[in-house]
Amino acid sequence: MNKLLVFIFSSVLLASCHSVNYADPQPVFWPSVPSFPKQLQGSYPLMGMPDGLVVGKQTITIKEDRAYTLGEDLILKRYQGYWIVSIKKEENQGWEVYAADKNNGIKKTALRKNEMFKLNELLGREVVFYNSEDEALPLKIKRREFKKILKAHFEGVEIK
Repeated sequence: MNKLLVFIFSSVLLASCHSVNYADPQPVFWPSVPSFPKQLQGSYPLMGMPDGLVVGKQTITIKEDRAYTLGEDLILKRYQGYWIVSIKKEENQGWEVYAADKNNGIKKTALRKNEMFKLNELLGREVVFYNSEDEALPLKIKRREFKKILKAHFEGVEIK
């Protein structure tokens, strides 16, 4: 369970990294975990602070700065042997999605801008669209398409 906590915490910290965003928490139409397991709830040391990370039944607070709430801006799901964490981006820019596999490796959808066409090829339809500033819009995909992306394009994330 502690590995799950490290995964969730790492996902929250890495939310500012550039990655593919989704229009909805992934996978769509899949039940979310309603609360953090009791084994994960509590205070944890972080960056020199003894209680830098606080996990409650429904929330995660980081250094008293950032708070995320399950069911609002943080969604936790179990899917295809992965823990899937979706974190809401600010200003309606979709959801950033992370996954932990059975070995607890943290992964996210990571493609360079000039590789985004690979998603269209993988799914057999155009799913990547751009706004007027030439930024990729959040992907609007189906659950079976997310499963394909999960298997093909989730890459490891370095925790520094």
